[in-house]
Amino acid sequence: MKANKFTVSAMLAGLMTFTACTDLVETPFSEATPDKFFTNAASFEAALVPAYASLRGYIWNYWNLSEHTSDEVQGPTRGGDWGDGGQWVRLNSHDLLPNEGLVNDLWGDLFGGVSRCNNAIATLAGASDAVKEKATFVAEAKALRAFYYYLLADTFGGVPLVTVAQSDPKNPPAQASRVEVMKFIEDEMKAALPGLLAAPPYGRFSKGAANAVLAKMYLNSQAWGGAARWTDAIAASDAVIAGGYALAGNYFDNFKLQNDGSKEIILAAGFASTRDLGFPNMNLYMRTLHYNQIPASPWNGFCTIAEVYDSFEATDARRSVMWQGQQYQDLTWPTMNTAGTALKDRTGKPLAFTKICPITGADESQGIRVPKYQPDVAAPGGQGENDFVIFRLADIMLVKAEALVRNGSAATALPIVNEIRKRAGVAALTAITLDGIYKERTYEMFWEGVRRQDQIRFGKFLDGYTNKTAKSADKVLLFPIPTNQLASNPKLKQNPGY
Repeated sequence: MKANKFTVSAMLAGLMTFTACTDLVETPFSEATPDKFFTNAASFEAALVPAYASLRGYIWNYWNLSEHTSDEVQGPTRGGDWGDGGQWVRLNSHDLLPNEGLVNDLWGDLFGGVSRCNNAIATLAGASDAVKEKATFVAEAKALRAFYYYLLADTFGGVPLVTVAQSDPKNPPAQASRVEVMKFIEDEMKAALPGLLAAPPYGRFSKGAANAVLAKMYLNSQAWGGAARWTDAIAASDAVIAGGYALAGNYFDNFKLQNDGSKEIILAAGFASTRDLGFPNMNLYMRTLHYNQIPASPWNGFCTIAEVYDSFEATDARRSVMWQGQQYQDLTWPTMNTAGTALKDRTGKPLAFTKICPITGADESQGIRVPKYQPDVAAPGGQGENDFVIFRLADIMLVKAEALVRNGSAATALPIVNEIRKRAGVAALTAITLDGIYKERTYEMFWEGVRRQDQIRFGKFLDGYTNKTAKSADKVLLFPIPTNQLASNPKLKQNPGY
């Protein structure tokens, strides 16, 4: 990322003070009142920096929970590494605890984003109406808040709807149903859309991002307990597709170090290797590569399973970033290096990644590694330059294709799928079914944080696969409401099964 304004956390130093996220309370301005400070577009941008900064949390708690409960990511315990109290094993096996740390942190991440949006909305409401961009910035804050609620509906279902900057801790908010949360998201996005820019500066919420949220929510509406909304998903997808986005010529342009130039990206969380933005940084490649592969000493953790790898066609360019076999000193990307000085693991054995990897007790070389985002070999501590892609055009094209198939228009969906396959170098399909859509989403969207949602929608989430037995209970279709939140808000009701 070259110049994303919303990565500069120092912009608000001394202007705002934020409290813990889980109580949904923010401390508003004291001396710098909105009518005096917020007098131009630059100052309005400053008001939104904290709300956008919360997007960076997506790459850790949301990504980890969404991928590790699916079949795409496995977090084996290797020689004492990555044990973390057994949480990765529990996620893989769908045996989550009611007080799971990652789940509690996700709740804090998302409600922290809601709280920051609420504070920005309240602040901007008191700012000067003379600034012509005011309506746009208010619309951005509301759309961004609706996006955080979209993630809350996805992961927790029914949650409190909080739209004020300060709430009464003695009278905590009631819990809305999941359907009510979806209605709130829809209403907020539709109300914000007229004020959003079609092509805002990079990193800001656009009309395309708002329509992408709506498209994804409509696609999941039935799985989330609402009515089927395939026609609405198609219409929202069409609104995104008409917004000037284009498939990147090279699939991996979306994940390279300077990926901010991709016209395919609709919404991304900004990161930078030259600024310390705090945790989490762009470290996806650190989570999967071996300690000896780059100077930053990755963590030798996450891998994918053989079933996922073997489902790809051998000629599919997208599979090239799934690395197995002997590793070599000079790192290449996305295709791994296959010649030169052979690397060894820390015990002196050849560093050769294998398909088979037990969930516990694995050795250093077991497991197919997936550096989908280009490793930033020069970045200190693995703080990569790549921005994390939240929405991109290919995802929304597949949303439309799936909704068309579900709505009985498979013939119309087929050329959409084949356009995506053409870029990957695989042959066009002659027909498309729901199973074909599911497979194509596997190939196109792996390791992008959407797998859990996809598997639930297709009825695959409880299936068995490597290191996971099939489950009959559906409690893990939602994560548990964190124990400490239940204790602090008696109006909350725990999700079934916990």
